[in-house]
Amino acid sequence: MYSFKKNTIFAANKRYQIMKKFFIKFFDKIILLLLGFSGILYSCAKYGMPENEFEIKGAVFSASTSKPVKDIRIIRGDMRYEYNADTLYTTADGKFAFHFYNFANSTQLTIEDIDGEANGGEFLPQEINVTFTDADRVKKSLTNKRGDKYVKKLNIGLLKEGEISIKYGVPSAPFEP
Repeated sequence: MYSFKKNTIFAANKRYQIMKKFFIKFFDKIILLLLGFSGILYSCAKYGMPENEFEIKGAVFSASTSKPVKDIRIIRGDMRYEYNADTLYTTADGKFAFHFYNFANSTQLTIEDIDGEANGGEFLPQEINVTFTDADRVKKSLTNKRGDKYVKKLNIGLLKEGEISIKYGVPSAPFEP
């Protein structure tokens, strides 16, 4: 009888050890899976500084005729660093929209006519520095995980070769000595 009791205790202890190993391995995998997903969901690359959300939208038109210009290439960002540049083309009604995240509150737009005479003439290229201010902020972040949201609306008038831009009032007379 004594050996029977000893064998059943040994067998029960062995089953207990096997179940213990199984549950430890099983729960270790679940814990590691949860920790892995939590690292993906909350990006640690910010190092405490939230990125702001920016949107630039607007229209491109001919300065002389005030008609929209299609297929104008607009490059956002610094061309020296290609990884930071983003390119799009205006639609048939001359509209465009950029949506991006960044730490800095300014960016550069380069506007180029790439199809020549096809869209009503060959327009001169332009470079515009866009700076976002508090007046452009549409949403203030309440947490440190995401930054604020800024929206800037632009209407860009393009000039053809030889055209004069009248930005502020009547142009002055040319100076002749």
